Amino acid sequence: MKLTIDLKYFVIAIISLVLAYMTITYKIDNYIQFAGELNAMFFFICTSTMGLLALVGSFVKLSK
Repeated sequence: MKLTIDLKYFVIAIISLVLAYMTITYKIDNYIQFAGELNAMFFFICTSTMGLLALVGSFVKLSK
């Protein structure tokens, strides 16, 4: 069994996880003005979930 990485999903995963990290460290506040802490929390949950699902989807099993 050989695994390859699909770059389309891998790039989406990296961008989403970087946005989630920036949300946790409050660095994204320089670019996005959230209306409240709940909005920032939901944004973090959405970006981290999207990043993890795209990361799982980026690994493709090759068949013979």
